[in-house]
Amino acid sequence: MENKDLGPGPAPEADPSDLGAAVRQVLEALRASGRPMRVAEIAASVGSHENTVRSHLTQLLRRSLVTSDTAPAEGRGRPAVLYEAGPQPGVRVEEYRALAGAFAADLIAGGDGPQVRDRARRIGRAWGERLAAPGATLTEREHLDSTLADLGFGPVRDGATVRLTTCPLLDLAVENPDVICQVHLGLVDGTLDRGDDAEPAELIPFAEPGACLLTVPER
Repeated sequence: MENKDLGPGPAPEADPSDLGAAVRQVLEALRASGRPMRVAEIAASVGSHENTVRSHLTQLLRRSLVTSDTAPAEGRGRPAVLYEAGPQPGVRVEEYRALAGAFAADLIAGGDGPQVRDRARRIGRAWGERLAAPGATLTEREHLDSTLADLGFGPVRDGATVRLTTCPLLDLAVENPDVICQVHLGLVDGTLDRGDDAEPAELIPFAEPGACLLTVPER
C-alpha cells in the first residue's frame, strides 16, 4: 500500500526545533489555557498584535500543532474562530515504537493470516494494560485520548470516532496495515480494559487524507 494522500503522518518526536520564540509563545499560551481561545484572547495573553498572532497561528496550523473551529454564532456577523492546542508530540513515542515495532516486525515475518492478526492484537492489549490507570479521575475517553497522544497518534476526537493524525509505526503500517492495526486495536482494548463481551473497536487505516479512523463504541 502506498501512503500518499490518505492516512496519518509520522509521529512527531518533539516540537519542531525551528519554531520561533514568538510562535512558541503562542503555542504555550494555548497549551496553558487548556481551552479554545479567540485571537484577541491569545494576543492579550502574549502581549502581541492580533494580526501578528494570526500569522503565528497559520504556522502552527500548518504543522498540526494547533486546531481551529468556528465558535457558536452570537448575533449578527460571522462567528469567531477558536484556536486550541493540538495533541502535544508524544512523550512515549520512542518507548512504544521500540517495543511494538520489534514485536510487529517479528509477527510480519510470520505472515499475515488470522493467527498472526490475533497474536498482534494480544501483544497490543498486553502493552495497553500496562498503560491502564486504575483509580484515575479521567473519563474513559479522556484516558484513551491522553494515552494515544503520549504514544504519538495525534488523536482528534469527534464523538465516538477518533482521527489518528500521526502514527508511531507508520513505515510498518504502510507495508502491513492488517498486522499493525491489530497491534493498535489491542492497545485500545488493553488501555480501556475492554472485555471480550464489549462491542469491538474498529480501526480503518488510511481512511482519509491525514488520518486513520478509530471508533470505540460506548459501553
